[in-house]
Amino acid sequence: MKWMIVFRIVCYISAFYFLAMGLSLMLFPEFISRIAGPQDPVILGMLRGAGGSIVPYSLLYLFVARSPLKKRWAAIVIAMTNSVAIILDFISVYLGEYQFSYAMLDVPIEVLSLLMMVLFLIKFAKGKQP
Repeated sequence: MKWMIVFRIVCYISAFYFLAMGLSLMLFPEFISRIAGPQDPVILGMLRGAGGSIVPYSLLYLFVARSPLKKRWAAIVIAMTNSVAIILDFISVYLGEYQFSYAMLDVPIEVLSLLMMVLFLIKFAKGKQP
């Protein structure tokens, strides 16, 4: 039972983090990209679009937190998405697209979320009840 409380807390923290990230990308792309200098309007539009797709993604965390045993499919989607995001962050660092310290802004949340989703899927595999 304590494990489920921790799981839900991580889901709510992740939902809040990704919601804030998505909204900031949608509403303030110029501010987010200011470190790189002036951006082409196409890039700013792409950032807004990325933010728009992150907002519904944050809702998946709420679905899983509210009824985890009924929403295993969402936990799988979250785990796969976090895996890809972590890999892409480190590839970007390797290619020199941005610094390691920038990747460390979201990688800890992604790793924590991935770890909790994998543990959840292992612990409650094949319909086992808590």
